[in-house]
Amino acid sequence: MRKFLTLFLLVALVLVSANAAFAAKVKWRMVTHAMPGTEQQRIAEEFGKTVETLSGGEFVIEVFPAGVLFPVFETFDNLRNGVVQASMVYGAYWPGKDPGFILTTRPGDPLGTYAEGAYVTEKLFPYFEKLYAKHGIKYLGHAMVSPLYEQLMSVVPIRNLEEIKGKKIRTSGFGARFYNALGATTVSLPAPEIYTALQTNNIDAAEWTFWDENMRMGFHEVVKYVIDPAFQNGTCEYFPLTVNPAAWDSLPQNYKDIVFAALDRARYMSAMVYVHEIKAREKWKEMEGIEIITWSPEDQKKAREIGLKLVYDECMKTPEGKEYLDIYRSALWELGYKDEAKFLGYEEKK
Repeated sequence: MRKFLTLFLLVALVLVSANAAFAAKVKWRMVTHAMPGTEQQRIAEEFGKTVETLSGGEFVIEVFPAGVLFPVFETFDNLRNGVVQASMVYGAYWPGKDPGFILTTRPGDPLGTYAEGAYVTEKLFPYFEKLYAKHGIKYLGHAMVSPLYEQLMSVVPIRNLEEIKGKKIRTSGFGARFYNALGATTVSLPAPEIYTALQTNNIDAAEWTFWDENMRMGFHEVVKYVIDPAFQNGTCEYFPLTVNPAAWDSLPQNYKDIVFAALDRARYMSAMVYVHEIKAREKWKEMEGIEIITWSPEDQKKAREIGLKLVYDECMKTPEGKEYLDIYRSALWELGYKDEAKFLGYEEKK
């Protein structure tokens, strides 16, 4: 009996030690704003797979595309309330929650590459970390930054700034103010509704993302014109990784480290999206019935200045906005966009 008791205690000790060495299995749900089959959704799903692989299957993040669990625009509250534990949803959707989110995008922004956009987004990390935290959400940084300028797709020709007046455009965030300032009217629609709105002429034009993504969404089937480049967003953050604070705090440190490793892989994949976009751009150019429109240098300059003036005016409204502006224009100066930095009030340090 004594030998059996000793053996039992030894086995129990081994099991306790094993449980201490390996954290209990964790299951999370994460939502995105992306549609199934798109590069954005693939990046999010690979993020989840990376977490599962690196944790040996002990930490599983199930990734859901736009609208599967609930409408995209309900993500903010559902993440904060713990309905889901993580999200990769465009921060420009949330100015209704806090005006500070409108600075997710920057109309007129001169940045044109992934590297530049990622650099500025990293610089702005403290701003967005505090902004999300104010509303009970933890911001972990960017998973995807736009690899190049967005386009504006339309069912009617918009060959210059004059022709944009009176047009009805699907956009979001700061893009709405930008197109309003150019004389258009705007509407906010989630991804699943854009195709039908263009097809039925309920809107004249729409911005979504880039060449490859727009093609995967089938927009080439329902538009006739593409304005490239368009200036509603600039190079900005598309996939912020945000998590529920309680869920995050409950993770052991090794799982947190795995999340950041998976986030770095997502960033690598988002940088490589540029290749897909360049190939897709050539396909768009070869399509019958599609005309690619580029505005004159004069109209482009005017559009940029209108956008940057909106950014400046917005930033000057609050102390947090001024903090953002100082970071942004300093980064522009460092990257060689000195005229734009001066336009935003940058003063060269003596």
